Amino acid sequence: MYSINEALNLSIEDVYSLYREYSNQQLPSIYKKFSFGHELISEADGSWLFTSDGKKKYDLTGGLGVANFGHNNPRILDARKKYVDSKRPEIHKSYFNPILAAASYNLSEILKSNLKYSFFCNSGAEAVDGALKITYKRYSGNRKIVLHSNRSFHGKTIGAGSISAGDNFVGGKGRFYFQKIPGVISYDFNNLENLVSIIDSCGGDNVYAIFVEPFSCSTLTESSMHFLNGARSICNKHGISLVFDEIYSGFGKCGYDFYFHKYGVEPDVICLSKALGGGKASISSYVASAKIFEDAYGSIAGALTHSTTYNSFGEECATALEACNILVQENVSNNALALEKLFNEIFVEWVKDANNPVISFKGAGSHFGLILKNPISLLQPIASNLPIDFTSDPLFTDKLYTTSLTSALWEDADCLCAFTSNNEVILNISPSPISSYQDVYKVLKKVELVLKSSPLKIISRVLKNSMSKL
Repeated sequence: MYSINEALNLSIEDVYSLYREYSNQQLPSIYKKFSFGHELISEADGSWLFTSDGKKKYDLTGGLGVANFGHNNPRILDARKKYVDSKRPEIHKSYFNPILAAASYNLSEILKSNLKYSFFCNSGAEAVDGALKITYKRYSGNRKIVLHSNRSFHGKTIGAGSISAGDNFVGGKGRFYFQKIPGVISYDFNNLENLVSIIDSCGGDNVYAIFVEPFSCSTLTESSMHFLNGARSICNKHGISLVFDEIYSGFGKCGYDFYFHKYGVEPDVICLSKALGGGKASISSYVASAKIFEDAYGSIAGALTHSTTYNSFGEECATALEACNILVQENVSNNALALEKLFNEIFVEWVKDANNPVISFKGAGSHFGLILKNPISLLQPIASNLPIDFTSDPLFTDKLYTTSLTSALWEDADCLCAFTSNNEVILNISPSPISSYQDVYKVLKKVELVLKSSPLKIISRVLKNSMSKL
């Protein structure tokens, strides 16, 4: 058995071996194709990552929406330490937890809406599953239909996955389709007329919830004021629960404390996670209005209907409590808007530059993405017809070029980037919203140099590395 000290000092080769044998058989083979898969991160501070061999890298993923307050934020660490030092219990299912009570209050306060009753769980997908349950229970199971957009991504559990259309990380013959919960219908994203048509055809009195992403972080597009107001009116007319997923877009990521504040259209339930845990805790929540909660769980029996052992974990709730305070007291959203201004100024010049492969960009706050001209797009028909599952993906060559760029950016620009592939392949530039304007500006200058370097050399480095691992 390993001790914690031994685990902290494992070599990269040890980690490869243990992953293959006990965690994920193929993940080491995938990551080793890229430069960032050959190093271990030994420390993280703010927006900076430090490798075990002393290299310093800038995190342009923002911890994939988790580290909105930076890695190892001192206030988050202090809140967790205070809870640990108090020697209070973690598990509170059979007795009251004052930290959960205070965290629930804080969350309702920062939402600035009718959203009031919180249920804390562990992941975004679990929060979505909870939202599905409370909205279904609201009408005692008599309504059978739930609607989601045709580009949504809500998570990878069976419930959340059933209302997700945009999980395209693996496409083509390699993609597996899991079973779905019954009664799921998709509408065209941000298309009010299509939503109205679907409601008319299936009957509004048969629909228990409409799930909406006010800002789709996987496609970097927003739901318009027109659509949100229309969806709200439909829900009011038919008594349908309007559920917003702000798991990624919330907590200042996209320029607002929560993106629904931009247009002032309030949901009946909201799903939250990622930055709720301050970059240190695995915690999520759905928050419901008093009306929804009372209808679904307002009885004595209802109070015990939805629960989990981890709902009241003390240190996690202490972290969420402090995350709410940081969001408001440190003006996180304002800093995200300053970064948005910087991105717009720089990226518009990249699009104008004939030597830069960026053909367009989009985003909000500190979450932006670049759409690139693919230098090997002509090879896609050949790749699609090869007898190999992963090359049959219609986005294969786009993904190959973009992932090759992420490898080059790690190696040559000292930064970590990620991509999304919901509808199209996008290279994300998405630092934590608390990131320094000056630091981001300097990193983007280095990114620009990599983007303008030879694309064939960038791709060949990854292909050569892949062949060497065969």
